[in-house]
Amino acid sequence: MRITIILGVLLFVFTQGKAQQLPLYSQYVENGFLLNPAMAGSRMYSPLRLSLRQQWSGVEGAPETQALSFNKNMSNKCITCNVKGNPLSRRNKTSGVGLGAYFFNDKAGEVARTGIEFSYAYHLQLSKSTLGQTGTKLSFGLGGVFYQFKFDKRYIPVNDPKAGPDEVSYVPDANFGVYLYNDDYFVGASAAHLFESSVKMGDDNIDDNIMMRHFYATAGYTFHLKDLVDLEPSVIVRKTMDSDIYYDVSMKLYINHFWMAASYRTNDQIVGMVGVNYNQYYIGYSYDHYTNNLIADSSDGTHEITLGINFDIPNKMKRESRLRERRAADRNFSKTKTSRYKRNSKSYIFF
Repeated sequence: MRITIILGVLLFVFTQGKAQQLPLYSQYVENGFLLNPAMAGSRMYSPLRLSLRQQWSGVEGAPETQALSFNKNMSNKCITCNVKGNPLSRRNKTSGVGLGAYFFNDKAGEVARTGIEFSYAYHLQLSKSTLGQTGTKLSFGLGGVFYQFKFDKRYIPVNDPKAGPDEVSYVPDANFGVYLYNDDYFVGASAAHLFESSVKMGDDNIDDNIMMRHFYATAGYTFHLKDLVDLEPSVIVRKTMDSDIYYDVSMKLYINHFWMAASYRTNDQIVGMVGVNYNQYYIGYSYDHYTNNLIADSSDGTHEITLGINFDIPNKMKRESRLRERRAADRNFSKTKTSRYKRNSKSYIFF
């Protein structure tokens, strides 16, 4: 029975491979560096993120992904450090070099893809006046990737012709991206699997032997409704050389320390997300609901959790964030112990 289920999952994954060989991430806005190396160093701090995604929970052999990433802008100079908008997603104010690293493990059935990417990005200042509160920046990024593909044969019956030792293949590759951003909006584009390398397992090939080139495009705009409240619509478009266009359209609301979001994805998929970001800590959770997928219908849904710590947060940014929280407290509360506590608090909102 186990073999039947796993073969069914593998059949779905690899027949859909022309549409998507790389894992999906529902929380792409908060950890876009996983998709675009040009985002390395684009934030005003250094984000460490751990993403855990379980697709079709409860189905044996269903895809699961783990990703650990870190990136940093190598310049220590902060020009304004303004906290307007959503700095969790972007808002670096300095030109120069960004560096990043990304370790990942992606498994579907008995096939696992493990690897590491090192990224380099350079950020250019385009304008300091008209395009956004502190000007617009453009970055270019390049990532070098090294994959290990493994076919685990432990559950294949010994009398099966494919039984035997595990098969392993090592594949180098590269990713490239560009990213345009300021305090109000962001636009990005990236390409993965630039080399379109071959994946060979012994005498057999997986998915016609080719890691197809993947293309991503993202865009979003932040509406600053009032202190502590922002609304951010965004979209991501995905395509391979041989597939149709797939997209997610999202709407995200930030209120104080909390955020919530909803997305619609191609093929009638709906995603709900919630999260908390307080001081330098971040946690986000998303749930994907599929309406036209037979395997997904027999599962407990798709779950994704992202945990994070933000390092190198500028002190001026912390002070301005506290001031914004105090102004909101003064407008919404009387001069009680509660408001006085908020005025003297050393905590800061970071969204």
